[in-house]
Amino acid sequence: MVAAILRCLAGYLIACFAAATVQVSLVLPPHELLGAEAERLTAAGIWLLFATVHTAIFAAPFAIVMIALAERRSISSFIYYAAVGLGIAAVGFLAQFRGPGLGQPQEVILYVLAAFFSAGVAGGLVYWFISGRKAGRRGWGETRSCHAAMQ
Repeated sequence: MVAAILRCLAGYLIACFAAATVQVSLVLPPHELLGAEAERLTAAGIWLLFATVHTAIFAAPFAIVMIALAERRSISSFIYYAAVGLGIAAVGFLAQFRGPGLGQPQEVILYVLAAFFSAGVAGGLVYWFISGRKAGRRGWGETRSCHAAMQ
């Protein structure tokens, strides 16, 4: 039980870092950082830290419910986790653009939408790779069966 919780927590934190990396990479492309000065690299690192923390705080309530559901039902399909990441990203996008953001030009809105969705799918797939593939497993990799759950 404790091992499963730690596995889920580690997967969640790494997934938040991956989603934040995608978002920061869309603002500061990696090819611009190759020959950058220390100030630019420091700024990129700070943005990455802030984006990771912001993503982790915002997505936590949704992720807890979806991870608990996946663990309970032993859902280990990468499609589920990509869809969950996409759904959380959609909620984040709607929260970001609920008011004054709608006055932006369409190109800006579509770029932000692409950033949110690609970060959400990347985070979901990273979570699946780290933790989701093992959803519902106990002990040394055995899965719960219906018969064992009823006893």
